[in-house]
Amino acid sequence: MKPALKHFFDSMGTYFARPGAESLERLYAEHPGWDAARGRVAVYGDFVRGHVRGVLEKVFPLVRGAVGPEAWGALVEGYTLTRPARHHELNHLAEGFPAFVADAVAARGLAAFVPALARFEWTDFAVFASEESAPERVERLSANPTLAVLEHPFLLCAYVRAQGARTEPEAGQELALLWRHPEHLVTYYVEATPPALLVLKMAVEGLSASDVAAATGMPEAELRSSVERFSRDGLVLAPRGSEG
Repeated sequence: MKPALKHFFDSMGTYFARPGAESLERLYAEHPGWDAARGRVAVYGDFVRGHVRGVLEKVFPLVRGAVGPEAWGALVEGYTLTRPARHHELNHLAEGFPAFVADAVAARGLAAFVPALARFEWTDFAVFASEESAPERVERLSANPTLAVLEHPFLLCAYVRAQGARTEPEAGQELALLWRHPEHLVTYYVEATPPALLVLKMAVEGLSASDVAAATGMPEAELRSSVERFSRDGLVLAPRGSEG
């Protein structure tokens, strides 16, 4: 990046972090000769900050509800000050929010589960917006390419399914699987139960239901039923007319 362009982006980033009369004057001082109307630039600054808030409220509704209006406003303000809007794709403005929340837990007196919830909500969105695409056909059982795995010390899947109706999620180690359904194009998520992990192992290692049944003594019909269930949910992709 050319020095002049970097200077422009750096100065605009500083302005977007805290637009106001004083900040606006500093911005113009950084760029002598600008003839843009100050009123228009001020509106633009407020517009960008409004986008940041809007994106955060869209991506993290459960975090917003869990911390309450006052703490949420402070988080949004603090995040905007330390990570000004720079990405050309608006939704990516939220990518650093879970890390910011994790750093703010002690100072802002947030509940211990909030950082994990923020990471879950961002992953939910990132999986939904993933550029990975499921192939129309597969030759053998395959894992969904949008699959993401999260580990946290709270039972967040149940909490998210309840849409925050519970005061807090229960404590407990959980491995959560999140993926985008190849047909419905929405994010699915489940706790990583033994059947789900076994079906994923079959997909990753190229094992058939008959192979696993022979090695473990599990009923082959039960294995095929699990493959059918998780392929229907999109966690794994199965060849057409096959159940593994």
